[in-house]
Amino acid sequence: MNKKWPITALALTVLTAGLAGCGGAKEEGSKEEGKQGSEAPANVNATDFPIVKEKLNLNIAAFKPPSGKDLNDYKIFKDIEEKTNIHINWDLTPGSSWNEKKNLLFAGGELPDAFYAHGILSEDTDIVKYGSQGILIPLEELIDKYAPNVKKLLQDNPTYKKQLTAPDGHIYSLPTIDEGYSRTKSTMFINKKWLDELKLPMPTTTDELYQTLKAFKDNDLGGNSKKDQIPLSFLQNWNSDVNSFFGAFGRIDRDVHKVGNNHLSVENDKVVYTAVLPEYKEAIQYFNKLFAEGLADQESFTQDTKVLNAKESKGLVGVTFNWNPANQDYVSLPPLKGPNGKEPVWAEYANGILLRASFAITSKNKHPEATMRWIDYMYDPKISMQFSRGVIGGDSLKERTDGKFDAIPLPQGGNEEEFKQVPPTAYSVWALTKPVYDMMVTEPGKVRSKIDIDNVYGKYLVDNAFPKTYFTAEESDQISRYLTDIDSYVSKMYAKWMMSGGIDKEWDEYVKKLNDMGLEKMMKIYQQAYDRYKTTK
Repeated sequence: MNKKWPITALALTVLTAGLAGCGGAKEEGSKEEGKQGSEAPANVNATDFPIVKEKLNLNIAAFKPPSGKDLNDYKIFKDIEEKTNIHINWDLTPGSSWNEKKNLLFAGGELPDAFYAHGILSEDTDIVKYGSQGILIPLEELIDKYAPNVKKLLQDNPTYKKQLTAPDGHIYSLPTIDEGYSRTKSTMFINKKWLDELKLPMPTTTDELYQTLKAFKDNDLGGNSKKDQIPLSFLQNWNSDVNSFFGAFGRIDRDVHKVGNNHLSVENDKVVYTAVLPEYKEAIQYFNKLFAEGLADQESFTQDTKVLNAKESKGLVGVTFNWNPANQDYVSLPPLKGPNGKEPVWAEYANGILLRASFAITSKNKHPEATMRWIDYMYDPKISMQFSRGVIGGDSLKERTDGKFDAIPLPQGGNEEEFKQVPPTAYSVWALTKPVYDMMVTEPGKVRSKIDIDNVYGKYLVDNAFPKTYFTAEESDQISRYLTDIDSYVSKMYAKWMMSGGIDKEWDEYVKKLNDMGLEKMMKIYQQAYDRYKTTK
């Protein structure tokens, strides 16, 4: 079929010719970024496929999959090349050595045309730093002209645009998005078999939970005469959300365990640090009571997921905080009322942008228009669906007569990459929006899904987290100066007080020491960044 190739559409000339050629930094206050040209490049089809009339080669840096395969060996990328007429020369680096490679590239190495992978650049530093230097180019005008899928995402979700906008007003990177991701991290589960054996009701308050845990400890559950049962257990890792339990005492605490929340919440547009509030203190006192009376697992702060799962699989735990226990004796325990009688709440971890820095175009790129059209194709609903579930027409994704797709489970002993014919999801860029999830029908098989669990918690969820927002370079430096010591100290005292007590005696000194470390100064920076985020259009 012959295509009509537009040659009169408006286009974006991304930076000055010298900058685009060498990848050097622009002068402070330069107005060259985002300058518009009068027409699109003759080779670029702005609205149809293939994207370019004559074959185009782009050099893109990405992660090397565990299989060691080139990305072009996967059927999904073969199909994309055939559709777009753009060939990618992948510069693949294992994740373990990526930071070193990345630093060399930005320090004066041979920059690629673009960076591509789930969170390949640092949200905290790379985007603002290299965008302000002109090494990464602004994308907003390219999005407007050449990225209808991305443009629609930002129009339908204004929050996404705010989250992607750097302090200078430009968008320098595109994200991976998952709008069907779990709304919660770990939640509470209770051993229903134990409840039934003791003829106990489901606890609804913190006091009732305490009495239930005592009953679990004091009875020979399982009938082995060992009393080896563990009333309550939890983990301390990225998925841990014991601190949502703190909401029973008046305030959810969003802990720092590798999720970047740093005990921050937003209340009536004011950023608060929950780890110095009375409700935080009261919640820790409650947990210390459990540890002191042998009602909480002494290994909670040291065990890993494998150890906790093994305890659950044997039915040795009464109440657990986890993602989804495999043992079906455990049922969801909804959030509890606290001693103050407030309604139960739990932290919602909002769906949407997972990592903002998953794709960026460098100043070396001589074909930014075609590159933007190419990455925009990844955000096409059917393409994003395939990156998650497998290629259409393969074994893993079957089209139905109603226009939906059956997502077929991986056969026992099968290789996921070969079955899906796509790389692992972290090695690609995609947007799993609600319409994408509506297209997919997962085959039945699981007795309980995370969606079912989230539905139990749905009416209790509160989204008061500090938002994803960029900091200026100066703000980042200042926060880093304070945050490491503050977080380390808070985490140390958190575990000490839970396990060994002493919070009453040491609380005032703890708060004073945090302020001496710069907590109040740090909070002013967070508030400044939040106020800027709120006014971003």
